[in-house]
Amino acid sequence: MGDRTLFPNASNKETLAYCLHQMKPDRRAFAGSCTAIVLGTLANAVAAPLIFASLLGRIAGMGPHGDDWGSFTPLIVAYAFVLVAATVFGRIGGWLNWGATLRSFGRAITNGYDHLIGLSHAWHTDRPSGEVIATLETSTWAFVELIDAAVWGVLRISVTTLGAIVVLGVVAWPVALVMAALVAVFVGVLHHRMARVVAAEKEFSDSHSRATGVIADTIANLTTVRSQAAEDREMVHVDRLVGDSLQADYRARRVFTATRIQMESAMAFFNWAAVAVGILLALHHVAAAGVVYLILFYATFVGTSLEESFEFIRLMSRAIGRCAKFAGIAATQPDIVDVAGAPELEVPHGRVDFRQLRFAYRAGAPLFEGLDLRIEPGEHVGLVGPSGSGKTTLTKLLLRFADRDGGLIAIDGQDISLVTQHSLRRHIAYVPQDPQMLHRTIAENICYGLERPGAVDMDLVRTVGRAAYVDEFVERLPEGYDTVVGERGLKLSGGQRQRVAIAQAMAKGAKVLVLDEATSALDSESESLVQEALWHLMEGTTALVVAHRLATIAKLDRIVVMDHGQVVEQGTHAELLSLGGAGVYGRLWAHQSGGFLAA
Repeated sequence: MGDRTLFPNASNKETLAYCLHQMKPDRRAFAGSCTAIVLGTLANAVAAPLIFASLLGRIAGMGPHGDDWGSFTPLIVAYAFVLVAATVFGRIGGWLNWGATLRSFGRAITNGYDHLIGLSHAWHTDRPSGEVIATLETSTWAFVELIDAAVWGVLRISVTTLGAIVVLGVVAWPVALVMAALVAVFVGVLHHRMARVVAAEKEFSDSHSRATGVIADTIANLTTVRSQAAEDREMVHVDRLVGDSLQADYRARRVFTATRIQMESAMAFFNWAAVAVGILLALHHVAAAGVVYLILFYATFVGTSLEESFEFIRLMSRAIGRCAKFAGIAATQPDIVDVAGAPELEVPHGRVDFRQLRFAYRAGAPLFEGLDLRIEPGEHVGLVGPSGSGKTTLTKLLLRFADRDGGLIAIDGQDISLVTQHSLRRHIAYVPQDPQMLHRTIAENICYGLERPGAVDMDLVRTVGRAAYVDEFVERLPEGYDTVVGERGLKLSGGQRQRVAIAQAMAKGAKVLVLDEATSALDSESESLVQEALWHLMEGTTALVVAHRLATIAKLDRIVVMDHGQVVEQGTHAELLSLGGAGVYGRLWAHQSGGFLAA
């Protein structure tokens, strides 16, 4: 569970690039917010102290009976103006930053979802969905935390510190040198130590998302957990993963705390040095009262700001570590993509061709090597054979859940790899062995995927519901077709889900139909109902029917027998049985018990 090789973390540079990409459409809003915040910070941390220092200098220079209030008026007005400007710019910056951050947050979610949807069937099959979802959720909130810490913490403190050094460089350059040395040491130590903090935060994120993935997996499969009396075992598993994440966070905090203690000691020394230099300048009459005030103010203010920056930098380090996992997923290129300018698939007839098809799940172990099969328009073809013979794989290749290694798959003469995946799947109705419903109503599931998103055509629902014998059980439900089926449709029985899936295929009305063990989950009574429904479903379609239950396909136009990725026999049910025990189909039929293949 949660093999780290399945989720490689992105580097810090790649993670920041991913975050900047989410912010790019709002770059003007972010630039405006940062500009306003910089102006507000300069007004509050540079202009205001300078005006106050001027006021203090004039007061210090006044005689014992000085009462020239007029000379103070411009400074008092300017001081008031600067304070108002600082507040206004701060509020403007905050509003712009809030809006841009909120939009970027939404974009990170939708872009992440869009990317996940575009990744291949095999990618999702190999990875626990709960961990993938937890990684997306964690990264998006960490992304917001990163923006806030960068803008309201690091940017504001950086402007304050640089402004202080510039001002002191003009009025008391020795103190400015001391402060610049403090900043240089601060940046150097952080650069040296932060890599360990980010690495520990990546470990925390990885362990946390794996724990969340395990929780999601066990909740989704709670029946299995309970039937195996495995609750305590899963609790221990989750507790261990949560413990791993806490240990990773503790490691990050130990590194950060050690760094903070070192830097606070250094800052105390440098602040003392700055104040000492300022006092020496004052004693030698090099610095006036206003300058001494600036020295004392900035020595305290910058020291406090740098100390405050520790928390913001810790938040940024944590956010980068927690974004790295999904940034790594976002860097994963989809295995199956549309070619540039791919046209829409047009299916006027429904002929399906497999020519010289080659495919292997792994190198050196080919499943198909030169397979040829044609299904004529309107023909109903059954695929049978032992487990592992390639029946279901053939349907996945037709749907482009996986891509062939060579050869051709075409519908009405159009190479399916050269048309859009969306149009390909829109023209194929697919009923899998274990249909999974969305957590919506029965009616919404039947109409799912139709051209009118979100619309439910109740006349269509009732029509296909009757044809697929869905109404047979829906009539007994208090809310009828408005009954919510639960996650993955688990509030319905296997046979009921199968009938809803058949109704959904009927509603789609595609020219090409793929049934993969479509009656495998049905009891005998349900099967007798659905068999008739399937014949209605197949009318006017080109049907490819995968079945172990041979009675399901006995009446089809043609039966194709597969073994080890090859077509070994084909013909009607009667033709294949006429071969007797010498044929694969005859042996399969003889070994059946109640219509099933023997194990």
